[in-house]
Amino acid sequence: MSRFAIDVTACWRPRRVGMLTVAVELARELVARRDGDAYTLLCSRERPRALRDLDCEAVFAPNRHEVVLKARWLPIVEGQVGCDAILYPYWPSPPFRRTGAPPAAVYIHDLAFRLRPAEVPWQQRLYLGRVLGRALRQAAAVLVPSEATRRDVLSFYPLAGVEEKLTIVPGGLSAPVAAGPLPEGIEPGFILAVGTVEPRKNYSRLLAAYRRLRSGTSVPVVIGRHAGVPQLVIAGRPGWAYGDTLLKIRAEPGVRYLGQVDEPTLEALYSSASVLAFPSLYEGFGLPLLEAMAHGLPAVIGKAGALPELAEGAALEVDPQDVDAIAAALEKLLADADLRKKLAEAGRQRASQFTWARAAELTRQILRRIGNSGAA
Repeated sequence: MSRFAIDVTACWRPRRVGMLTVAVELARELVARRDGDAYTLLCSRERPRALRDLDCEAVFAPNRHEVVLKARWLPIVEGQVGCDAILYPYWPSPPFRRTGAPPAAVYIHDLAFRLRPAEVPWQQRLYLGRVLGRALRQAAAVLVPSEATRRDVLSFYPLAGVEEKLTIVPGGLSAPVAAGPLPEGIEPGFILAVGTVEPRKNYSRLLAAYRRLRSGTSVPVVIGRHAGVPQLVIAGRPGWAYGDTLLKIRAEPGVRYLGQVDEPTLEALYSSASVLAFPSLYEGFGLPLLEAMAHGLPAVIGKAGALPELAEGAALEVDPQDVDAIAAALEKLLADADLRKKLAEAGRQRASQFTWARAAELTRQILRRIGNSGAA
């Protein structure tokens, strides 16, 4: 039997954040399908709510100060939990690991802080800029969610041995929940956008494209029994550096901003929308696209980062910086029911290939390999 530790000290946050979803779902699947292995969760103060029912050991930090935990608490605890390897599925491993620390597997979600630094909080740029290179050197294994992120890591960190450490471990689909009612005032057939309100999600250009759509389409748009451009519904919590974007979203005619929604409401939104608008400027993976495809919801996506790789032809790709292209792609999907049906079927087939069980099995194999090797 092997014993592994999983760092979930950052998982006290709300669930609808991509990095957090990966950390929580991987931890759940690894423990649930332990296959004879034992797991210990490294937690900040208490178990994360989403992991409270897991049948495994847990160790608790005295606080939630993540910089302090990485610099002081985790380097001590790593050597005390008696594990063969440790998984860091959210932030990289501690920058200063002690001699004899167990081999570490680190999950690198994206390199937005290097590719699009102006769109990333300065604290994250500073932290990752200082620790990621060291973490890559020290890690026994490096997990990434896509080939695009793998290329980015190799491009920005051409360090000896890193390529051999890299393994693509894509995300999966969370267990479905029963759909709740649609929020009041929203009719089926709307355009849906899902994601934190922050610069990389490109809401300003999406609003401009939607405004152009409403000013007049070149072909008739009929969704169900309703003619004309449908409502744009945005579901996502306020993030960072959004400037006046929230004010613009709330002021734009035809747009309904819901903020962060619970899982039953999100399920209802995916099930009732006609199109997903996801012209992101960069994604390391793209969970909203995967969720939309699983619901048979055709999408317009930005052709940067990992989104084209994830869609694999099951979405319309656009230059995310071209407002006219975004508007034209939305119009094309809204006006063509056969195209929507074709992309919906392709999306469902594509989404069926992504499961957390598969991600956990790939991760388990990596942990066993580096645990048996004993490489620090």
